[in-house]
Amino acid sequence: MSAPCSDATAGKTTRVQTETELSLLYRILRSVIKPLRPRLVKPGKPQPPGSTRLLSYPREKNGITIRERRHGSSGVWLYDFETVSSPNIKIKTPSTIYYFAGGAFQSPPSSQHWSFISKLANNLVLEHHFTLVSYPLAPNSPASESLPTLRKLLRSLLTDASKKGDKVILMGDSSGGNVALSLGFWWAGEIARSGNYKLRSTLESLIVISPAVDLRNCNPSISEIDSRDPLLGLKYTSAVAEAWAAAPPTDSSRTSSTEDPHLSPLLHSASSFQQLAELGIAIHGLYGTCDVLAPDAELFRCKCEEHGVKGKWLVWVDQMHCFVLAGVYGMKEGRTGIEWITKLLKEVIATEP
Repeated sequence: MSAPCSDATAGKTTRVQTETELSLLYRILRSVIKPLRPRLVKPGKPQPPGSTRLLSYPREKNGITIRERRHGSSGVWLYDFETVSSPNIKIKTPSTIYYFAGGAFQSPPSSQHWSFISKLANNLVLEHHFTLVSYPLAPNSPASESLPTLRKLLRSLLTDASKKGDKVILMGDSSGGNVALSLGFWWAGEIARSGNYKLRSTLESLIVISPAVDLRNCNPSISEIDSRDPLLGLKYTSAVAEAWAAAPPTDSSRTSSTEDPHLSPLLHSASSFQQLAELGIAIHGLYGTCDVLAPDAELFRCKCEEHGVKGKWLVWVDQMHCFVLAGVYGMKEGRTGIEWITKLLKEVIATEP
């Protein structure tokens, strides 16, 4: 595992909660799934180009109604999580959380994602609206095509939210966490370049779960964890990165580089992190350390700390990748992760002006 943040920066802008207890259920689960690595997370058949319409999405989950709509200018399919019967009392206008589900940049949201988001939506009915984004996926829509489409979507969503005085949060897990970070850094740069500070307070935070933050996969600490990671593995994450950086089938010249900070957010310059800090955009996250993505997530958290980006982090020693999603099946650590996110999001709304 990579070295912790230096004493010179620790605790100034970020708060870290570290957990070490591992339940019997997790220990059993880990031993069962490790021989199957990485088949449990291997992408299925390729999705068509552009934003995929999720025809089999659940219409109702955990008391939440899910409604489909297509964003006009970007063509991206969005899935809104709404209460079956809206509460009569609202503390204040809820913010909207746009969620980007992980899946190796290639798979649509899993059943765990629908359950997880609906659980959060139920917990936070007074504070936040949730919308799942069906973003374009590799191999037919890799980063060179997907990210421009998502930037068009985000510009429209944030401009509309600003006019209404609404707040927006971007959230995602694994590869979806990578996308959320990529869009957040891009937006901060756009504000700085345009000087349009009327939009500066609209995007309030980014929340990432076991994010992929450096697609180069070159951190020496990864090899130390590779043999213990029960879910992913270095060979798998390297193939995932290659798929996202590849050219689309229709234009072999449009490749991307994993050296590009828009694909590897850890590589953003100090000034890019400082732009986030100056705009008041927080980055919150959680991850387990028994995950080949964890060493770079640790470096990313420290870089946020170093450059003044505020945030709260939950770090679970020896936990697997995206353990919080297992909370929908009753795993204790996953339930704790859901409770941590719920508390975080309640605090976010409570501190808004």
